[in-house]
Amino acid sequence: MNKQPTSTHSPWYKEPWPWFIISIIVISITWGTIQLVIALQKADSVVVDDYYKSGKAINIDLTRDQNALQLAINASILIDDMSGEVRAKVSGQLHHFPETLKLSLLSPLFSDKDTTVTLRRTVSGDYVGQLEKFTPGRYYVQLETLDHLIPEVGYETGWRISRKTDVNPDSEISLQNKSGT
Repeated sequence: MNKQPTSTHSPWYKEPWPWFIISIIVISITWGTIQLVIALQKADSVVVDDYYKSGKAINIDLTRDQNALQLAINASILIDDMSGEVRAKVSGQLHHFPETLKLSLLSPLFSDKDTTVTLRRTVSGDYVGQLEKFTPGRYYVQLETLDHLIPEVGYETGWRISRKTDVNPDSEISLQNKSGT
């Protein structure tokens, strides 16, 4: 009688260790794919595309800041929570107040929260505009005239005042020139 030797080894797919190793690989690939999809869908926005050009332009922009300082420009801005109306009172040593101003609320983190509104001068001397969308938070608040940038020269006229502050509806935002007057 021939006895066949009995094998003590079972096929690989009946052993637990190969399945353990395969599961680690499958879980790693799945988790990596999920993270890649999330990273591509929620990518950080680039606030400024050309950093070099913007860095050079900041020296040009200082002209309007200096003009605001010389003219002692100050402003108080109020955003109505219910209607979205923006009202600005501007004071300073101006001979002629412009008919329109630009108010920018620039988020330091998310460019999709940036908001710009054109303010028009009313009979009372205040400037009024309407916000389309607004999310309370930390912003660079910038009030400026609508002058045009002349390439290679800069701004010849106009002024700009700005401040980084928390912006909440129905609370006053005070913008003062850098000397604080």
